[in-house]
Amino acid sequence: MAVNDLLQEYERLRDKLRKANEGVFLARDSDLNYSIEKAIKQSSTKHHYIPQYYIDGFLAPDGLLDIYDKQRDTIKRERKGSGGVFFEPNRNSTDFGFEKPISLFEEAYGTVDNLLPAAIKLLRSDSVTVSSEIFLELMANVSVFVIDLFWRNINTDQLFDNMYQNGKMVITLSNGDVLSAEETNTIKQIPGFKQLTRFQLFKPALQEALNQDPNGTTFGRLIHFPVEQICIGDMPFVFPFIPKNHTGLVQLPVIVPISKSKIYLRNIERTKPYDFSDTCMLNALIIEQSSKMICSANRTVLEGAIEYYRFAKENDCFEMYRHRLFFDENI
Repeated sequence: MAVNDLLQEYERLRDKLRKANEGVFLARDSDLNYSIEKAIKQSSTKHHYIPQYYIDGFLAPDGLLDIYDKQRDTIKRERKGSGGVFFEPNRNSTDFGFEKPISLFEEAYGTVDNLLPAAIKLLRSDSVTVSSEIFLELMANVSVFVIDLFWRNINTDQLFDNMYQNGKMVITLSNGDVLSAEETNTIKQIPGFKQLTRFQLFKPALQEALNQDPNGTTFGRLIHFPVEQICIGDMPFVFPFIPKNHTGLVQLPVIVPISKSKIYLRNIERTKPYDFSDTCMLNALIIEQSSKMICSANRTVLEGAIEYYRFAKENDCFEMYRHRLFFDENI
């Protein structure tokens, strides 16, 4: 894609984030034309918890990936493209008692996915020079991306389940009435309500991200490596520690792989240059925090990442890896 095309695509989509924040989601059908039959017919079953537009940045020239199955501790013989990894059947579908589940929330996540690819493509480009104003917006886009992937991710399923089952939930009706605890528990059993609650979780963080750092406290930069040396896992970005709230997702230091040869750094103190050994540690941390699979465009890079991961696991080095990536001083 040409440089001007990238910028124009980004310009066309940049305001949609704010529209999404205001709840302006355009459905495929108007309410008048919508029917259960259409919803069933249009429902999908293959739901990616890592969106394909993001996976595409890590593909080999032939459009495929080498895949490490973490649970079986082996590299799979069959390589796959972005459509064949990081998905679960009917993950975002809801069973309303019809002939098959309806992918209502996959459509909702798809709306978010349609907002972000232009920004990610712009960050991946090596030939585009952007203004400081646009880069500020791109940093906000990356924060939205992190929020989205964190809360839709298989690795936060247990965290959300604990919050949903044990956390205090207050439901206020349109007339101002507040439901009792018993009434709330009844509502929580309605098909789809749990998925709706999870989808709504990132909205407060989305609002914070879209403020675009009014106090100027966020520092972002891109690091480009000359060769493809970065893996993608089912938990693809690395924090110095697990975020405890929405503000952490927006403000904590984080390393976000943008492509197989580029990373985005937010609020990171380290000033020393990053080299191949650093990306090996980054890849090992991505393996450590992922639960199912890690992929790479280059099998040799993937094998090296696995070796770094195994060494760290045997010698308790993950904290050292993490500290070295985020800070200048050694521990």
